[in-house]
Formats: sequence, C-alpha cells, structure tokens
Amino acid sequence: MRFPGIRKGKYYFPVTEKKSTVYEGVNESTLRPWYIVGLDEVIVDLEIHDCSQQLLKEFGLVSGESIQFSADEIARLLKRVKEEGLRIQYAAGGTVANTLCNYTHLSGEPAILLGAIPEVIRPGSPAFAYVAQTPKAVNLDHLVSRVGEVGIAVTCFTPDGERSFAVAPGISGDYRPEDLPEEVMKNASVAVTSLYCLANPNRPIAKAAIRFMEMAHDANVPVAFGMGTSAIVKRMRDELHNIIRKYVNICAMNAREAEALTGFSDPLLAGNALLDIADAVLITEGARGLTMCGFTDDSVKRATRDGLHSASIENYNQYEYSRLVLRRNCPNPIRIYTHIHPYLGGPQKLVNASGAGDAAIAAVLHDVAATRYHAESVPDCKKHNLGIEFLTYSSLSRNAQYSNRVAYEVLRNKSPRLEAPIGNDKENDDT
Repeated sequence: MRFPGIRKGKYYFPVTEKKSTVYEGVNESTLRPWYIVGLDEVIVDLEIHDCSQQLLKEFGLVSGESIQFSADEIARLLKRVKEEGLRIQYAAGGTVANTLCNYTHLSGEPAILLGAIPEVIRPGSPAFAYVAQTPKAVNLDHLVSRVGEVGIAVTCFTPDGERSFAVAPGISGDYRPEDLPEEVMKNASVAVTSLYCLANPNRPIAKAAIRFMEMAHDANVPVAFGMGTSAIVKRMRDELHNIIRKYVNICAMNAREAEALTGFSDPLLAGNALLDIADAVLITEGARGLTMCGFTDDSVKRATRDGLHSASIENYNQYEYSRLVLRRNCPNPIRIYTHIHPYLGGPQKLVNASGAGDAAIAAVLHDVAATRYHAESVPDCKKHNLGIEFLTYSSLSRNAQYSNRVAYEVLRNKSPRLEAPIGNDKENDDT
C-alpha cells in the first residue's frame, strides 16, 4: 500500500519512500491485500465522431440528451457508421469501474469488480475492448457471465462539437443478489457502488446493489456511494434518503446532484444537510473546485492553520485539519468542512469532461483503505492510539487536496482512468 500520509503541498500524491516501519512480529508479505470491491453495470463507452445531423435524425438522437437503445438499434447504428466510414472508439467505462481502476493506480493495491459480462467475448467486440482495457490490478474473476450483449453507452459527436447520447443496457443489469461473493465482501477495505445500479427497480442489479450495501454494512466495511444524473436523483430522492441513512458512509456527487438530493444549491449547505444521513460527503463543483464534509470527535479535533473562512457557514473550515470518524464511533461528534478551488486553477486545456468525480472519490477511498492498512501493519503508531477508530488516514483538508489533484489529472487527459505516473512523489514535508 502506498499510503498518502506524507506529501509535499505542491503535489498531494502518494510517496514511494516509507516513513513508517511495519510492526515487529507482523510479516508484511502475509498481510491480506488491501482491496476495495465495487458493484457496477459493465458498460463500454462508444464514441462516434463526425456524425451528420441526418444520421442523428435517422436514429432519433437529440443533441445534448440521452435516449435508450435496444441491442438491435445499436447493431443497426454500427452498420450505418461502418458504411459511412466514421471514426469510432471503444473505451471501458462504468463509474464504479473507473473508480476501482484509479484506486489501484493510486494505492498499488488490487480491486475487485462485480457485475455481468457476456458469456461469449469475441476479439474486436465491445466486450473484448472492456476486458482488454481493464488493468490486471482490477480483478474480473467474480464477474458473472450471461447470454447477451455487453452494455454500451454511445456518444455521437457532430462536427460542431455537440454531443448526443444513447444507452443500450444489454445484460449490464442482469446481476442478482445471490451472485454476491460473501467472503469478498467481508474482507474488503471499502465497498463502492452507484445510483445507476438502482435506477431501474425491475432489473436484478437493483436488488443486488441493496444487498451489496447491506452485506458491507453488516461486515463493518465502509460503504461509498456515487450518484447518477440529477434527473435520476430527483426521481428517487425519498428512496435515496432512506438508503443512505441505512447503509451509506461516504456519498459522492456533483453540485447539481447535491441540489436535487437536498434542495440546496449551495454545496456547503447541501453537504451539511447530507450529514444528517451520511458520515462523509464529497461534492465536486466543476470550475469552483470541491467541498468535503464529515464528522470527527471533539476529543481529536484539530484546528486549521490556513486561516478561517466563512461562507454560508461561518468559519466552516475551523477544524479541517481533523481526520474523519464515522459518526457512530464519535462519543462527541462535531461536523467539519473544507472547500478547495481547482488545482492550479484547473487545466489550461480541458481534454476530458467526464470521470473527474470518479477520480476524486478514488483518492478518498485510497485514504480510507490506507488507515486500515496502517492500523494493522503499524498498530503501535500514535495515529491509532488516540482511543478513536478513524475513517481516514489523513485530515479532511488533505483528502480534499488529494481528490482535487487526482481530478485535475483526469480533466487534462483523454481517459477517465489514470494511466501514467502523476506528480513528483519523492519530495515531501511533514505536514
């Protein structure tokens, strides 16, 4: 585990040089892998470039909107695209899968993906692209095979840069509660899924997602949950409140989804409202950066050294140097908040507008897994002997900085998944 404790403020990325020693008597090579597990719709992103308005009209596609396609309609679209000689590109997708890939890149630890994939995978097919493009650190052994086609999310680009969307779910929703591997769930460092799995209650994966969170919750595995589009959030708002209250520890979303869920357009107030039902919240705000909030115990709170800031909540960042604690583990819980503007003001050139939220939550999950790893491998460290069981290894402020930096890398690259080395991990300080 490359744990993200010691970082130079300029980079906020994990270091390779170890500053802690493994507790004598613990053989590091025999420690269990510090993996996270995720349940997702197995989806392949299909980009089609230089689409004509005539082609969009023929298939009922509307600029800026998303419609649902059948497998036959996707096949017919691909045939027409081939006839016209348009450029296409397959990319492994899925919001949870992106998060898992980014986690493995940051932490050096494995992840396990749960979902449904076609029983037959042919070279050159979308399902083949999905498997080929998924790094080996993401374990696909627990995917279940089903007869049918992989889910495809189509993005059609017209010459003016506008985008139209279509989704053919295929067998992506055919994952059942009985498919969940109990031992995998019980030994995970974090369990993560998303609202997309719950969006259609008639699909088996919706029931599986509830059971997934229930099993993790019962095993004392932190549950992270990502939102879908604001339209889905608005439609399922009351149900979501109940689900989050019962099972979810860490909620991740963008500002529009936060407003749909809480009614507050101000992310700070939205995050504060969500602390009534969750333990920690991450809200990405595009060009405004991101807001994080959560709980710590009064006995271990740490005041910021960066100056106090007031917005809709006065001195909201007063204790942003505190580490997060699950509310149930706090004898005297207090709410803590932080906000950070985009790293370096954001990329000079925005190459990829999707995946930043998935990258941001991956950084937080790395920090959550790191504290579990460190508590077991270095149990006598002062970080773990304060009478409190912490959720994160680093402070809330550091988590926001780390998430912000990871999101920046995704925004300035073509892929929603981290691929190349990032930042300089040899310089560090003791903050």
